[in-house]
Amino acid sequence: MSEKMEEALKQNRAESPPEEKVSREEVEKLKASLEEQKKIAEEKEKLAKDYLNDLKRVKAEFDNFRKREMIYRQNFLKTANRDLIIRLLPILDDIERALSESKKRGETGAIVEGFELIYRKFLTILEKEGVKQIESIGKKFDPKYHEAVATVSDKNHEDYEIVEEIRKGYLMNDEVLRPAQVKVNRISEDKFA
Repeated sequence: MSEKMEEALKQNRAESPPEEKVSREEVEKLKASLEEQKKIAEEKEKLAKDYLNDLKRVKAEFDNFRKREMIYRQNFLKTANRDLIIRLLPILDDIERALSESKKRGETGAIVEGFELIYRKFLTILEKEGVKQIESIGKKFDPKYHEAVATVSDKNHEDYEIVEEIRKGYLMNDEVLRPAQVKVNRISEDKFA
């Protein structure tokens, strides 16, 4: 062996790290530490799943709350003016009576035309708010939409047919604001004739 080779071997031995001896006790410690870390990782994973489930539940509850709130607001907007409109209906009745009386008397002129203009504007505003008049005359009596204030007996009309409207009724968004007051035809058959 050449001197150079021997010198290289010595140098290589000097540079290489000394062999480590790992005792059995150290291996057991490492295994125990590894098991402990594994348990901690499992607990953290379980905790993360719990947080995720809580987050999903809170998100679902919030979505439901948002939907309920949207429905509530839509209903509120629909009915917000309901009480005000109910209080305005007697004024509308008075205008209609005034116009009807002026027609009966044959009155015309700027005041009557002005009242008619106000009346039409009033009706237009109510229509925009979803208010419609309940049709009565010639219809069958329906307690949902009509309030019978009198009955008549006329064989020219069908039984339970509405023959006269005393006061107009109104619907708002297809719900009854005020039922129409009507006279209803009743044909009573004499059972003893």
